[in-house]
Amino acid sequence: MPLEEQVRLAKTDKHALNTLLHDYMPFIKKWVSKVFFKGQSREDMLTEAMLAFVRSVQTYDGEQGAFIPYAAAVIRNRLIDTARKERALQKQLFSLSALIDTKDIPWEGEVSREVYKRAEEENNLRLEIEAIDREFSQWDFSWTTLLKKCPKQARSRALCRRIAETLRHNPELLAQTLTSRRLPLTRLAETFPRKALEKYRPYIVALLIIAEGEYPYVYSFVPHAWEQVPGEPIPFEEGGA
Repeated sequence: MPLEEQVRLAKTDKHALNTLLHDYMPFIKKWVSKVFFKGQSREDMLTEAMLAFVRSVQTYDGEQGAFIPYAAAVIRNRLIDTARKERALQKQLFSLSALIDTKDIPWEGEVSREVYKRAEEENNLRLEIEAIDREFSQWDFSWTTLLKKCPKQARSRALCRRIAETLRHNPELLAQTLTSRRLPLTRLAETFPRKALEKYRPYIVALLIIAEGEYPYVYSFVPHAWEQVPGEPIPFEEGGA
């Protein structure tokens, strides 16, 4: 069967994808050996390369030319991008080398299982983000708007969480909010600063959407998402976010 046909089949057939991944493991290892980032483990590099290969299968279009050069570019770009991200996180300088031995790697089977697990998690996270974005659009804002409206001060973020939690603990207000897609400003302003309600509306709504929806992957990224609502709200800081 021609390679391009194997790739087309592997897009929807997990067994075909596994076979393709196994058959082209020498090719994947070759790229791991070519692009070596000091400070990374071989396991991490092989995992990233295998994920990139799977991604190249999913995104390949015959009009892009032969599959092998396309897959090579996807793998190389992912390895370089991973190194850049790690450098930013660890504040270290990474260098390129070509010193990795291309001998068989005994932990390949374990890494392969980890690749499928991580690929599935990445796909689930992507689907959740897309679904949440569609919900945001019904409230007339987007992820971009949300980033601009996120409060910068911890006290303001805590205030927004308490506003959202107040709505979650009041079924009547919660139903009204989700149905009308409007914050009940008059009711909430009895307890919380109206300026905060208006200024941070997208952030408050986003907390509600993520907490009330079935979005476990995105929810896991929300730091300290919910707190007990205290008797008195945190005073709103007039000075800014």
